[in-house]
Amino acid sequence: MKNDLNIIPDKSHTFSKAHHQYPTNISPQYATNAYGCRLQTDKGEYIDWSMGIGPVIKGYSFKRFNEHLYKKIEKGLALSIPYEYEFEVANKLITNIKFGDQVRFARNGSDVTSAAVRLARHYTNKDLIICNGYHGWQDWYIGATTRNSGVPRSISNLTKKIDGFSCEQLERSFNQNKGNIACLIIEPMIGSEPDIEFLKMAKSLCENNEALLIFDEAWTGFRCHKEGAIGYTGIIPDLVCYGKALGNGVPVSAIVGRKSLMKGFEEVFFSFTHAADPIGLASADFMIDYLDTNFFNALTIKTNVMKTKLVKILQEIEDENLRIKCTSYPGKLVFTAINQHLALEIKTFVQKEFLSMGMLFNMFIALCEDHEQKEIDMCCDTFEIIVKKMNSKDFNLQKETEQHLVKAVFRPQT
Repeated sequence: MKNDLNIIPDKSHTFSKAHHQYPTNISPQYATNAYGCRLQTDKGEYIDWSMGIGPVIKGYSFKRFNEHLYKKIEKGLALSIPYEYEFEVANKLITNIKFGDQVRFARNGSDVTSAAVRLARHYTNKDLIICNGYHGWQDWYIGATTRNSGVPRSISNLTKKIDGFSCEQLERSFNQNKGNIACLIIEPMIGSEPDIEFLKMAKSLCENNEALLIFDEAWTGFRCHKEGAIGYTGIIPDLVCYGKALGNGVPVSAIVGRKSLMKGFEEVFFSFTHAADPIGLASADFMIDYLDTNFFNALTIKTNVMKTKLVKILQEIEDENLRIKCTSYPGKLVFTAINQHLALEIKTFVQKEFLSMGMLFNMFIALCEDHEQKEIDMCCDTFEIIVKKMNSKDFNLQKETEQHLVKAVFRPQT
């Protein structure tokens, strides 16, 4: 029996996994299973460079990890009172990151970023939010984007977005909204090494304006360093939100902070049935131990070696309009079209070439332990082919992509 893919709106539960994010007519529509860094799909096997959009930092179907989960499942799920295991994993998390006094667990990054914002409003008795990156699907954030359909304008107006790590925009936003800023929530790194000047300014502005500084570490937490971005940058926020790699693909997230702030959750409503799901706790428990100093040393070396090679390859693109920039921090590499007017066409062409080599690629690489040298070599070889084709005299980007063009996730709504 053939599945009807239209039974699910957009054929996906996640925009960035959807069919329109990969070249039309030639990309796989769904996966059937996964192992290591490879996916089995309706169109065969592919090396995966997105790894579930970041969570899978070891690899798919890791036997020791799965066995650990099975043992916890056998002890029962959805218990009617707090599970002893919740306190054990919370203590382990705080000990590992060397930050904060208390923890609340949840399932998704959106859960804990929204909890952090609500807590900040409760603590400061102020309403306005300033942010710099992607912080989830909830109204407080998504209302400030082009995907704001269904969000009341009164909610959208309470969040002010700045571009990346612009010190100028950050300072201006604080100056324009003095007296009403509850918090600044930022991704401390998005696709490159941290901007320490920006982070120091962020901390100073928050202190001077009695606003909370919140790190959204859904990506950076347990991908760049054993202690997340706090350990990597040395900048200490008021609250920190974790997700993704904390569970190696199993849904689990956490918000951590000092007791004087976190006790606000005794009043602030942040409560749902599966907040402390034992499967998520078990995944975090295992990964906190697994992601040790040696793991991150190896991941950092692998990232740096790969980036050095790819930067050198991409510098050979002759046409300025086709150039691609590669940036990174440990565990993540990001590829950006210099000419943003051609960004979708360039993305489509690059993805098309990767597909032809048996790889799924979405303009970033979430490196995992199971990406070995043979996969890295294939990636670099594919970029060499891409550059060679772009440099050929008869190369026509529009012709190469017109039947396969991908769409932007954040685009004007009709």
